[in-house]
Amino acid sequence: MIALQNKPLELKNPKDMTTDDAIQIAEKITYFEAGVKGLKEHLKKFVELNGPVETIDIVWDKFPSCSWKFTPQGKREFAEMIAIEGMNPWDYLDFSKGSLTKLGWSDEVIGQYAENKTNYSFRSKKKEG
Repeated sequence: MIALQNKPLELKNPKDMTTDDAIQIAEKITYFEAGVKGLKEHLKKFVELNGPVETIDIVWDKFPSCSWKFTPQGKREFAEMIAIEGMNPWDYLDFSKGSLTKLGWSDEVIGQYAENKTNYSFRSKKKEG
């Protein structure tokens, strides 16, 4: 059984909020996200046993996604095929953060060859330590 907190939450104008108000909202979001995660896991198990669940406008099911894993030789041959087709391979191939991190090079070194593009997303993250 999943219990929901019934404690009301008053949303104030952010300019009028205190740090305690913000902490209360953050804790409520964490609580709800944990609940949603648990509900999704429960529904996933049902779908695995019984098949898709359809609501009025949504289908809950396991949908495939595809990604490609290239060998070093495959990367080389793929780049060559792009070039043979008359296109610049570097317009299509990029360097992932994970691959660049594996090099062990500093941001300063990589920065000599590429522009650093930092994006920010609002999300929660576990505290370190």
